[in-house]
Amino acid sequence: MKNKIIIMLLLLSVPFSSCSDWLDIKPLDSMVLEDYWKTQSDVESVVLTCYKAMIETGYIERVILSGEVRSDNIVAGRSTPAGLTKILEATILPSNDYAKWEPFYKVINYCNTVLKFAPGVTELDPDYTNGLLKAHEAEALTLRALTYFYLARMYREFPYITDPYIDDTQNFYVEATQGSKVLDYLIEDLLIAEKYAVKSKGNKYQVPYYAKYTNGRINKNAVRALLADIYLWKGEYSACIEMCDKILEDVIDPKTIISAQMLTGAEMYLTNNDNLSFGQGTSYEVFLSKNSSESIFELQFDRGDNQNTKVHELYGDNMTLGQLSATPLVGDYDVFGDLDVRGKDYIDPNPVGYAGFYQITKYRASRTPAKGTEAKDFYNYTNYTSSTYTPNWIIYRLADAYLMKAEALVQRNAGMEDLEEALEMVNITYMRSNPDLQLELSINDYSSKESMEELVMLERQREFVFEGKRWFDLLRMAEREGSSTNMLNKYLMRKYTLNPTMVQTKLSNMDALYMPIHKKELSANPKLKQNPYYNTLKD
Repeated sequence: MKNKIIIMLLLLSVPFSSCSDWLDIKPLDSMVLEDYWKTQSDVESVVLTCYKAMIETGYIERVILSGEVRSDNIVAGRSTPAGLTKILEATILPSNDYAKWEPFYKVINYCNTVLKFAPGVTELDPDYTNGLLKAHEAEALTLRALTYFYLARMYREFPYITDPYIDDTQNFYVEATQGSKVLDYLIEDLLIAEKYAVKSKGNKYQVPYYAKYTNGRINKNAVRALLADIYLWKGEYSACIEMCDKILEDVIDPKTIISAQMLTGAEMYLTNNDNLSFGQGTSYEVFLSKNSSESIFELQFDRGDNQNTKVHELYGDNMTLGQLSATPLVGDYDVFGDLDVRGKDYIDPNPVGYAGFYQITKYRASRTPAKGTEAKDFYNYTNYTSSTYTPNWIIYRLADAYLMKAEALVQRNAGMEDLEEALEMVNITYMRSNPDLQLELSINDYSSKESMEELVMLERQREFVFEGKRWFDLLRMAEREGSSTNMLNKYLMRKYTLNPTMVQTKLSNMDALYMPIHKKELSANPKLKQNPYYNTLKD
């Protein structure tokens, strides 16, 4: 192709000042690279393309499934695709289409394109300042890091690429890099991104129309949340706590000390900056209204061309069971208890026409309070009502900061001071969801590292159920212990009632906890080597 390289770009159809959604973008004709990358708007259009690629079905499907479907939260639902059924049965093969990683590398390539060509625009457009460049680079670095973090937790080894593929003369044969090494590179990038990312206007200044720009675009707190998550995965607990504290200090008003008891009744969010009237409960405010005050970063969907069809397919609607169902353990509220409103908000244990299944209602429905309901009475609710629009997908919210910090405190040294602070973090989310309880959870009941560790794992399951985090929590536990035995016996095997011995034998191999590299990727790139566990399996 020499110097004339053809690329496809997506551009805003209207300026930001318009009432149109900021993801209403349309394809342009193919453009010659040397005629592009001349103005600030050129850079902005490709940055937005990074976000656009993240809400495409292939990417969002993998984001939802990768951290959830193999966990003890999920079993098969209605009309579950064969490939997804195989994953649920722990019989994954390299031919399984859900093992394809192309959607992730599409986003990575867009981010790499921004990072390569945006700096040159500062010399051509006097309005494109170095500050704007650094902010755009922070977005690209963070979105790329987030995508690589998914790859690290899914595959363990994968190609690490930082240059865009824009020329067919480039070398496409790239060896896989250990995920642990890639995470070190990501931390370096994210520390730069944190410095230059736009401020988190936070959760206390935004109004609904502008929320999509603060919660739908990378800001400092989004960078910090991703850094905290990576630090937690790597076992760098003090660094994780530091990042969580930065988020909490930025969001929580220092003039008011927050406590669990403050967050019951009408105080349904996890910040103390809100003055809310009683609505349809936390589930509605956080998961259906979009961009709530406790949101940090969420992928933006709408009723138009950017619908979150995967949530609908996987979780269903008020008339149809989705491809996935909650496990009986979750569906019968065993993990929640009778007083925890999260179980009742997130699961319908008796879906009409689907006896024996537990329908997932989080993200797409909410119970409606009966007429005259008091703020304190979370149990006087009528039927589920579906959202009138497709939901955003939340990557990080304030509960992540509380509960990542809680886990890091427990794992850091398990001294009594750390255990007490970890319990404070857990009580914030637990008491918000148990408004009828008179007393917070007591340290007298969780005075050992083991008991507090179990509490944090349980609270993370309750708070983040169906949000694409549970499998990663279980996998992180297995990696921390260097064995899957405890994780299998204590948590995962609860959902396998058929062939449990066979499943346990398979998953006792740590390599089996990761996905295979798809066989087409192996054929296309001879430098890739298959995950050893899958080498002996026959398609």
